[in-house]
Amino acid sequence: MNKPFSLLALLVALPICFFSSGLAAEPEEIWQDLGKLSGDERQKFLISKAKEEGEVAWYTSQSPDVAEPLRHDFETRHPGIKIKIWRGRGEAMSNRMLTEARAGKFAVDIASGAAEFFPVLIKADLIGKHASPERDFYSSTNKDRDGLWTNGGDVISVIAYNSNLVSKAEAPKTYEDFLNPKWKGSFAIDTNPDRMVIGWLKLWGGEKTEQFLQALMKNGAAVRSGHSLMAQLLCAGEFKAAIELYAHRAADLKQKGCPLEMVFPNPTIGAVGPLFVAKRALHPFAAALLVDYLLSESGQKILVDKRRHSGRRGIKVSDPELDLAKRGVQTLLSTPEDIIRWERNYFELRERYLLVR
Repeated sequence: MNKPFSLLALLVALPICFFSSGLAAEPEEIWQDLGKLSGDERQKFLISKAKEEGEVAWYTSQSPDVAEPLRHDFETRHPGIKIKIWRGRGEAMSNRMLTEARAGKFAVDIASGAAEFFPVLIKADLIGKHASPERDFYSSTNKDRDGLWTNGGDVISVIAYNSNLVSKAEAPKTYEDFLNPKWKGSFAIDTNPDRMVIGWLKLWGGEKTEQFLQALMKNGAAVRSGHSLMAQLLCAGEFKAAIELYAHRAADLKQKGCPLEMVFPNPTIGAVGPLFVAKRALHPFAAALLVDYLLSESGQKILVDKRRHSGRRGIKVSDPELDLAKRGVQTLLSTPEDIIRWERNYFELRERYLLVR
């Protein structure tokens, strides 16, 4: 009796299977059937098919200092597969995906970015289900049940102050400290403080969060567009403190000589960075391969080497100053599910208090 085909051999041999060019399968069907292969078979087959596709489009809000090393490492590991990166803020990225979809253009294969715009993409049916085997290394807080998203990297928000203008003793220790009249007109907040406000909503509820934002505005909060710009202005001394800066950005600037110090409230607020596949990905095999890589130990180590926080078990941030566990600080991370719950509140508060200035 002949030795039975392995599942891999069967998939390659059968011309009628969904992998053949004769029958075009939906990407989600491809990702679902990949899950039926054993680990080694899946990897060999996936790499082979991804090389046939030759490229993958990644939309991301990651800065170049993170995205480019990841691209280089992936392309080195998988010669013949090129990553086409489009970068933009979370809002710009979601708008691009929605605009392209309305025009019948589906250029994106995978995306990673701000969680607050994830719900609108779900409602538009633009996000696919892909259960990467790397998800096994992520806790339930860092992934959903259905394979729609996995945490590609936390974004942690901190209070920051200019140490040339404020002593450690005088520095704010809590968010509520900014309501003190001594801070009137001397601190800043971004026009899109999504992670922070969603965190406040999750921590305090809608009524207290609105009262707090209203009080912040009455105390002269300077509203600026862009966290990078706000960080630079803080370094230049335009204001004394910022109620929310990205921890990795603050640490980068401090290393470069900015007179900046960080404060980690307890809890320190942040959000997961959802990584997901596009439901109508043009390169489904390369998309699956890239998601696997970005969630892998190798990909996440590059991430933390750039002072980001990983959601993968056993991967710690490289900068000791950003090690929240060592500081004894709890984190309050918002997930896409939290965004769905609080999105209406957030956008109403943003419109009412931050955009009309």
